[in-house]
Amino acid sequence: MESVGGTRLPQYRFGIGAGGAQWRLLHAVDLKRHGPRIAEAVARGARRSDVEVFSVCGTRAQYMRRMGQFTYDSEFLSQGRCERCGWVVALNMGTVEQEIDLYTRAAGGTDHGLLRQVFTAILADLPPGAAAEPGHRSDLLAHVARHRPTVAVCEACAQGHSMADVHGAGVTACPDAALVCASCTFAAGPWGGERQGLTTGECVVTAPCSVLAATARYYELLDSAWGAA
Repeated sequence: MESVGGTRLPQYRFGIGAGGAQWRLLHAVDLKRHGPRIAEAVARGARRSDVEVFSVCGTRAQYMRRMGQFTYDSEFLSQGRCERCGWVVALNMGTVEQEIDLYTRAAGGTDHGLLRQVFTAILADLPPGAAAEPGHRSDLLAHVARHRPTVAVCEACAQGHSMADVHGAGVTACPDAALVCASCTFAAGPWGGERQGLTTGECVVTAPCSVLAATARYYELLDSAWGAA
């Protein structure tokens, strides 16, 4: 590890920071840019949380060293991961395929490959931006990623109950499963307790939503069946 003022810095470039409303969203912090300043402040006796940093998407964040690296195997990034930061990091680190897989998995292969084709079209169409900074390309990819098709199951299945117990012996897939937009569909927040992240039923938007469909049409990828053209 590199050392600044006696304080060691992690060897990886992108750490995790908490930001946004009530610090619930997890962002990528560029330690090449902010690390030396954080280390110098800590060496002077300040707390890391007192050092103002900004994530790669430009959000004011609190660097959370204990969470480790902003990477795909982080247990902390299974929820609340900033899409804009994710794409900036992926484009910088050359992990674009992993970033695409992260979002296309949510559809369970039922979106006819539409999301992957939209990502591929954007990557082919727009030039790279500045390294480790948001730009037209990364922000459009993130915008589409937020509206990714996601398989939603009934409440009992979503809470982890056996599908056979809920729907009958031999049932291995929820019969009420539907492909919905992850962003447009309303889901319970922290106030929902154990139901946080589950749809509540009042606003369920079928995928592809108008955002994904509009982008797919722009790139001439949508046919009458909404699958790949």
